[in-house]
Amino acid sequence: MNTTKTRNHTRNLLIAAAAGTFALGAASSVSASTEPPPDASAAPDVPVPTAGEAASPEAAAFCEAEIAVEAAAMSEDPAAIEPAIGAAMEAAPADAAPLLEAVVTALQTSGPEGPEFGAAYEALIAWMEANCGFVTLNLTASEYAFGGLPTELPAGGTIINLANIGEEVHEVAVMRINDDTELTLEELLALPEEEGEQYVTFLNVAFAFPDEVGHTVVNLEPGRYVAICFLPEGATPEVMSQMSGPDSSTPPGVVLGPPHFTHGMVQEFTVS
Repeated sequence: MNTTKTRNHTRNLLIAAAAGTFALGAASSVSASTEPPPDASAAPDVPVPTAGEAASPEAAAFCEAEIAVEAAAMSEDPAAIEPAIGAAMEAAPADAAPLLEAVVTALQTSGPEGPEFGAAYEALIAWMEANCGFVTLNLTASEYAFGGLPTELPAGGTIINLANIGEEVHEVAVMRINDDTELTLEELLALPEEEGEQYVTFLNVAFAFPDEVGHTVVNLEPGRYVAICFLPEGATPEVMSQMSGPDSSTPPGVVLGPPHFTHGMVQEFTVS
């Protein structure tokens, strides 16, 4: 669940501070890097995960409702978020309702950056892993690569856990490449921001500081997808902490480099 405007704001500031123009809506052009464009089609040989069965019809209904909450949260539209949360609460089994209530309460009291929210959301994710029957992707993020992401995934609900084993802050942003797009990922990455945005649909993002695990839940329909980290080189926890808050800016003397994806932190995968 990425209801964090503060986190998005900080991420956007980091991105804006990186040199160059931006492709796919948030990343500096490959030309801003001294390295050649990565081979985005290359990926490790990771087994294709399989989905299971929901623990009960009630659990299945709640899990689908929670996916709708995630999508509404990403829209940042209060008119969509409140009804989605209400529908999820109504569908929640007895053991899931307190977990969702804790997430909502933590957002209202301490905000998405507080430890209360992180703990509450992690507990909700654990319940979903045990009861939804969704595919679970346990990914790692480091300088500068994703680990554990296969080139193929089955369609349906998917829980993404991103363990940051690196020294910089990382994210895995998940985008669906629109069906009528014939461009390769390398060609998409080289496009200017406004042009690139029309070829993809943003789903959600998991964001993690070093030695932490970020989570998100997405519904994957058949098609082409890309997992990508837009954060710039130099996005350390120290820099991030100095850039927190609505009036934040790049700290004096800090020079941020090109986005992580220009170093290879990008991978295309197919959902069928």
